[in-house]
Amino acid sequence: MKIEILETETISNWCPLAEEELEMVSELASIGYSADKICLVLQRKKRLFIRDFKVEGTHINTAYYRGLLMAQADTDKAMLDNAKKGNITAKQQIEKKWEEQKIENIKQELFNS
Repeated sequence: MKIEILETETISNWCPLAEEELEMVSELASIGYSADKICLVLQRKKRLFIRDFKVEGTHINTAYYRGLLMAQADTDKAMLDNAKKGNITAKQQIEKKWEEQKIENIKQELFNS
């Protein structure tokens, strides 16, 4: 059996940030701040920050979208809790979300395998 080893592409970060700054990127993204506003808060060169924000796999891009996903997870957990307590609207919303995720999983399986 022959095993191929795929080379991983190195992604350069043009605007290096400390771990605390990356946590701030996630936190500010979670409350809806744009990349421009986060750059201003961190007092970084806008051109370099936005470049890293736009390139998938960079530390800024990853931190930003992680913040968005974690905030979404928090609200989804609250919605699930409400559904479990008998809130009909929350139950309908969570079921719709599950159905959408099931469809997304099928798409990923079909087109990205």
